[in-house]
Amino acid sequence: MVDEGPGVHRGDLLREPLASSGGLGADIREALTGDIDALITVGALIESEGGLMPVEGP
Repeated sequence: MVDEGPGVHRGDLLREPLASSGGLGADIREALTGDIDALITVGALIESEGGLMPVEGP
């Protein structure tokens, strides 16, 4: 989703599973938030005021 629409905000990204699962429980929200944080930590995503964006290749 981030690749398709760079600049997506974290909240919007977390709401996406609502459409397919009918709800976003605390455990799912925590897992997704952890995944996003991990991608930021390893340098695959950056987060700014403009939202989450993939890091450009070398």
